[in-house]
Amino acid sequence: MAAAFGVWEVKFPSSRAVYDEEDEEDEELSTSENELKISEFHWISRNINQKPSPTHCSLLVLAIGEVGTTFVEAHYLSAGSEIVACISTNKRNEIDFENLCSPSKSDETSRLYRLKTPHDNDSAVLCQCPTPVSQEKAFQWTEKLFEFLKPSKVVILSSAPACEYHTDTPENLKSDFVKVLKTDSWLEKLSQKECSLLETPNVISGVAASVLQYCQIHNLAAALFVCFMESSHVDSQSVETFKFLLRSPPLNSLHQASAEQVTKVLKSLRSGKLIEMNMYM
Repeated sequence: MAAAFGVWEVKFPSSRAVYDEEDEEDEELSTSENELKISEFHWISRNINQKPSPTHCSLLVLAIGEVGTTFVEAHYLSAGSEIVACISTNKRNEIDFENLCSPSKSDETSRLYRLKTPHDNDSAVLCQCPTPVSQEKAFQWTEKLFEFLKPSKVVILSSAPACEYHTDTPENLKSDFVKVLKTDSWLEKLSQKECSLLETPNVISGVAASVLQYCQIHNLAAALFVCFMESSHVDSQSVETFKFLLRSPPLNSLHQASAEQVTKVLKSLRSGKLIEMNMYM
């Protein structure tokens, strides 16, 4: 085999056992690469094998994890919404859209809803990811999302354990608090009292970071709000940490649920939902 710069490499015969091991390694690598490329975007009422056209919208709200998805469910989805698409992250060849996007498969499927706005010519889409996309699939998932969705502005809601937050003055922190990262194109003013910029050496990873990076590269106005929660259970206190966003643009332009509808959703959290934390208990 000719190597780089014209140097020749002599390859001597080896046993079949070595070839078998190499074949198995190549097969495992091929399988691993295929598993990273399985996210599929599906529009409702369209052939699952037909490639959809990109859709433009004024606002994309991306809720990742139990805290963010519960917040949007309580304050927006409970007021009425229409599911329009989903991103499936498995190899299942579903032809039934309702079956593909059913809540029972929320661990593998992100659902997209069209939200109500005061203006008919305005459009907003909410993407709900109850289970965060794995680190290995984050880049491909992000590419798939923006391949078929073209927003003018993006808001990302995510969460992380407070024990992962680094600060020199931990005694000044609230039990649950929100930090923000934004792209250079984001011009909306943010209340320093409600949330401040995420300081170094804190880092954000996963699909939230992937989406924010995509927006920065493509000059999209985007802001990532991260709720650092003290409890390992999702409760109304952690969910309502995002409540100040209801009064702030651009989320204040969306049709919000009534107090009764919000209370109904939050009551289901009375016992709390255990979330996965990267720490030993």
